[in-house]
Amino acid sequence: MKDFNLEICIDSAESAIIAAANGATRLELCGHLMIGGVTPCTGLIKMVKDVANIPAYAIIRPRFGDFVYSDLEFEQMKRDVVACRELMVDGLVLGALTPDGHLDIERNLLYHTF
Repeated sequence: MKDFNLEICIDSAESAIIAAANGATRLELCGHLMIGGVTPCTGLIKMVKDVANIPAYAIIRPRFGDFVYSDLEFEQMKRDVVACRELMVDGLVLGALTPDGHLDIERNLLYHTF
C-alpha cells in the first residue's frame, strides 16, 4: 500500500486534537473556515502548536473571495508570512492569481524571499 498524507483543514485547537487523534498527518490552519478560510490569528497558531503533535501549515489568505490580491493585500500577506515563520509553523499554504485567472508567478515566487 502506498503511503499518503491526510491533511485536515481546522480552525480551532479542539479540531486539531480531533484531527490528529483520527489519523491526520498534517493540519492546515485556517481562520473562519465557514467562509473558505483566511489567515489564522496568532493565538490559534500558538495553541495548535502547543496541543497538536503533527505538522501544522498556515494558510496565507487576507480575505475570502478570489485569489487576486491588491498591492496592500499582498503587503499584508508578506507580513503574515514573516509572522508565521516567527511562530515556527511547519509550512504555508498560499497562492495568487492574475486578474485573468492565471498563476501570478511574480508574486508566488516572492514568497520564497521571506
